Amino acid sequence: MGSAAAIELDAELTIAQVETWHQRLALDELDPSGVMIDASKLDRVDAAGLQLLVAFKATCKVKGVSVAVFNVPKPIQELIRVAGLSEALS
Repeated sequence: MGSAAAIELDAELTIAQVETWHQRLALDELDPSGVMIDASKLDRVDAAGLQLLVAFKATCKVKGVSVAVFNVPKPIQELIRVAGLSEALS
């Protein structure tokens, strides 16, 4: 089993980037041993971006692929908490 694939998010994950990221996150290209999503550069996210991440994690779970989102900046962590998505994105 290989090491988890690493994905680095850009500064923005908004409705304008969702289609691009949806294509990048296509499951047929992912390492079945897991995915690590580095959010350290992320400074702007909207509901569409959060929805994409939640849907991606849910789909991966069904496929047996683990996903970890790490290095989430404090303001984005607060947004996730206020949106009630802490558990879904933990």
